[in-house]
Amino acid sequence: MRRMMSLLLCAVLLSSLCACGGGGTEGEFQLWFLSRTGQERRTMASQSYRGEQSVPAVMAALLSGPAEGGRMESPIPEGTELLGWTRSGRVLSVDLSGEYASLHGVDLTMADSCIALTLLQLEGVEQVAITVQGANLPERAKPVLNRDDFFFSGAEEEPVELTAALCFRRAGGDELGVELRVFRLIGSESATEAVLRALAAGPRESGLTVLLPPETEVYSARVEDGVCYADFSAAFAGQTPESEKEQELVVRSVVESLCSLGYVRGVQILVEGETLDSYGSYPLQGVMTPEET
Repeated sequence: MRRMMSLLLCAVLLSSLCACGGGGTEGEFQLWFLSRTGQERRTMASQSYRGEQSVPAVMAALLSGPAEGGRMESPIPEGTELLGWTRSGRVLSVDLSGEYASLHGVDLTMADSCIALTLLQLEGVEQVAITVQGANLPERAKPVLNRDDFFFSGAEEEPVELTAALCFRRAGGDELGVELRVFRLIGSESATEAVLRALAAGPRESGLTVLLPPETEVYSARVEDGVCYADFSAAFAGQTPESEKEQELVVRSVVESLCSLGYVRGVQILVEGETLDSYGSYPLQGVMTPEET
């Protein structure tokens, strides 16, 4: 079972939220998407909407995605449809098609947040519930969202820069090479998740090659008492390299890269929320440190 992720840490700009106090008139309504300002940074951003302020019309506009030509992107999977919606007092429930169930971890958090922030602007709506084919996704920490679940800052937060030593395979060899990478993070953005996604995306420098198996997704990378619990999709274990040396390099890449952040002292690797006794034939000893891999 995948570990639940908190939905309470979406930082947005107060200047973009003038419509969140109620329904408003045409021109004040905002559709919420993501803005990608760099390979490692995605933030919440809004786009003006001037159409009919009904649930079907607003959801149709949101599901169709942002206007072309800008930096905005939709976190909602392509092909997702609105199957139905109901109102019970101030609670609005929307039911989406099965494509939405492909989301996990921070991607699910961002998509839920964009939908909730958009629909909370409708007159009389104070809570939003999102289901998929009539059922709540089990990974979701909180099935009903309201305005108190989001952090609103009065001004844009200054980015925090962190440097990590990303470990990739040296091209043509059986050793790790290091690429120093600077991450610019804002608010609740996770440095550990940024590191793992960078490992999955591959190196920027020549002479290094990616180690994580193709199609590996990063579900989460939470830190507790200095230990990072790195949760990957099934592809991480399903496409294990054949040789034990290759398997060792993959594990070392994850552990050493995360521990280069300084505040991470050890790493436990999970797949679909479950611990592994081994990665292929390479033994995993619970929480691992760079010295133990």
